[in-house]
Amino acid sequence: MTMELIEAVLKRRTNRDHFVNKPISQEDINAIIESARWAPSPFNIQPWEIIIVRNQENKDKLANLVKKSMSAQMGDPKFLNDVSQWMSLSDDEWQRRADGVMIDDHVDLPDFIKDKTKLKPLLKNAKNMSFLGKLGLGKIGAGKFAELIKEAPLIIIVLLNKNKRSPGENRNTWELLGMGAFIEHILLTATALNIGTHFINAPLETKKDRDELRAIFSVPENYEPICIIRAGYVDKEPKPSVRLNPNKFVHYEKF
Repeated sequence: MTMELIEAVLKRRTNRDHFVNKPISQEDINAIIESARWAPSPFNIQPWEIIIVRNQENKDKLANLVKKSMSAQMGDPKFLNDVSQWMSLSDDEWQRRADGVMIDDHVDLPDFIKDKTKLKPLLKNAKNMSFLGKLGLGKIGAGKFAELIKEAPLIIIVLLNKNKRSPGENRNTWELLGMGAFIEHILLTATALNIGTHFINAPLETKKDRDELRAIFSVPENYEPICIIRAGYVDKEPKPSVRLNPNKFVHYEKF
């Protein structure tokens, strides 16, 4: 690995596209694990565990769960309303906001509402779009996501070991800070190795789906699934992204 840290930070992107059809080498997997295990955690409790998934049968089972959970989300008015607050309809709007995501990167819209001028009022009250999920149209995007999981060279399931508790009243926050650092080490090391990554969160939204995930991968009760990462080598430059200007969130001395 020769990529500088800052370069990896700036280059890292969520990759929602196809990966190169090539297994990730054990050497690169070991490098990711070695980097991740040195993440900071409260009192050095190291509360993380990971499951490395390469077996096709297991990926197929996960893909089916993702397809089902994403389709359900498309029929959930509250979820759609929450998501709509972070959707931009055009690159100009996205650049101006400097946060959120482009709708085209997340939603596979049917032809009859692809006209952005018609879509804007729907997004303002996106809970009304839940009828798309009830019509089964949410399965279009969910089906494509499922295929991406099936063909991914590697899946990483990150777990929080709830037997390892941080001291202190605010222990939950400290533990999650450690988990975040662990995951960031994975993402940045993967970027330095020319490996793209993509969070798959739909199966973690409800207890029912989390329990199904537990059953598929034999996860004990005291281990909480925190995130699922899809990974593979990339052969394209990452898509551009946006970030808020520091003057929007940096405060000196006082808020």
